[in-house]
Amino acid sequence: MRIQTSLRVEDKFYQDAKVVFSSLGLSFGDAVNIFLAKVATEKALPFTLEVPSNELNARIENINKNENTQIFDSVDELFSNLS
Repeated sequence: MRIQTSLRVEDKFYQDAKVVFSSLGLSFGDAVNIFLAKVATEKALPFTLEVPSNELNARIENINKNENTQIFDSVDELFSNLS
């Protein structure tokens, strides 16, 4: 038995995802059904959701405050600074 449902999604994600699904020969509905089947089978999301670590949050805060950051003009400059 199939049911019909509706959901609200961000247009940008929807449009970008449709391109990927199409390249795989899938419709949006096919992709949603694959996702739901995976969740039902594994009793979990088929990807990992994680809360950022305290260290990552501290680094993001430093960047937002422009503290304890360095900006390099090139990859070579970055790597020479690491040595």
